[in-house]
Amino acid sequence: MARSIGMAADATVFRAVITKQYPHGTVTAYEGPYGSIGAARARVSFWTNYLAHTDEETGERTGTSDATGHVERGTVSWERA
Repeated sequence: MARSIGMAADATVFRAVITKQYPHGTVTAYEGPYGSIGAARARVSFWTNYLAHTDEETGERTGTSDATGHVERGTVSWERA
């Protein structure tokens, strides 16, 4: 899916770095680039909530998750391909 990430030279972009814990091991995923820090943070929040633990008896969230993450900032230097 195409998205607008700013076409200015040396544009600042952001990516979400998400670490997911699965039974077979840990996987680190990189999502982006995004044109705003909020969009990247939203992806970290999505995965943290999606893989959140729930108490089997009450169905309430326990405050832990099989996902953690952070946002990284970078610059893009565009060149003709």
